[in-house]
Amino acid sequence: MVLEDVDPGGPEHRRLELALKGAKRGRDLVKQILVFSRHAEQDRKLLALSDTVEEALKLLRPILPSTIEMVWRRSEGDDVILADPVHIYQILMNLCTNAAYAMRDKGGILRLGISRVILTEGDRASEPDITPGEYVVLEVRDTGRGMEPETLERVFDPFFTTKKQGEGTGLGLSVVHGIVKSFGGHITVESEPAKGTSFSIYLPKADERLCTVGKHTTPVAGGKERILLVDDEDIMIALDEERLTGLGYEVVASTSSEEALEIFRKTPDRFDLVITDYTMPNLTGIDLAAQLLMIKPTIPIVLWTGYNEAVSRERVQKAGIKAFLMKPSDKNTLAATIRRVLDGETDERRG
Repeated sequence: MVLEDVDPGGPEHRRLELALKGAKRGRDLVKQILVFSRHAEQDRKLLALSDTVEEALKLLRPILPSTIEMVWRRSEGDDVILADPVHIYQILMNLCTNAAYAMRDKGGILRLGISRVILTEGDRASEPDITPGEYVVLEVRDTGRGMEPETLERVFDPFFTTKKQGEGTGLGLSVVHGIVKSFGGHITVESEPAKGTSFSIYLPKADERLCTVGKHTTPVAGGKERILLVDDEDIMIALDEERLTGLGYEVVASTSSEEALEIFRKTPDRFDLVITDYTMPNLTGIDLAAQLLMIKPTIPIVLWTGYNEAVSRERVQKAGIKAFLMKPSDKNTLAATIRRVLDGETDERRG
């Protein structure tokens, strides 16, 4: 919200953008932990790999020792892949921190680059696991200690580590190997003692015509309707009321689901839409929705919640709720959802 009020050309805008990206990355990492623990589907999307790596390096650079020089080479052409950005961050974090560890005594150079290659059937002679096709290649090379042949053979084995006790788990490179394989890719490593190590990660290239990376979304219009907003967190109520008011809506807000029910019961025709949090004392968002729909069956309701395995899109639709929003949602997502519901298009109709 502060970002929207700051001059886009000023340094404050850039700092706020970085803070917001950091917060979203934290959200995505937590989500990824949940994905791993539940063996759920990955959230893959079309990514320009150079842009994703550059973004990750901005956060990675400050945690690397100043004795390490980082050299980064972008791809000069199309480098679109289908991947989960959080997994790309995990790959980079593991490879770069391992490289830093290998250069911890004398420092050195960490080189990262992206290129494109076409692998043919002939390449399978040296790498039988690889599938012919066009790949985007991420290379991470260091000038550190390097590895002995016997270490190199076990580098991707789970729990294998050359670090001292308490300095590593031996899971980093096995995780990287698993991620790359899950993307249909391939990873190779070359290393010699005292000459450094180089990892090459081959990720299948996606069709650039499908890529929407970097395109700006068009701001969605607001409206003049009256909204009943319900959330038991007073901070969220204050911020979201301001956001909705800024979109032009008239807002009646409550931090109590029971109070909101009484407000609605007295004048149901006063409201055009209800937005309610899910997790609240006394009446959950779904319980509140059931009561509201008994009073006015035509009232559209939007359920807003953080991650909760008890709340599925199917359960929400069965309860008569028109749309389901995950926290946090940006202004455009919120505005688009409200307009979609008010204009009669539900999540169910959108498929």
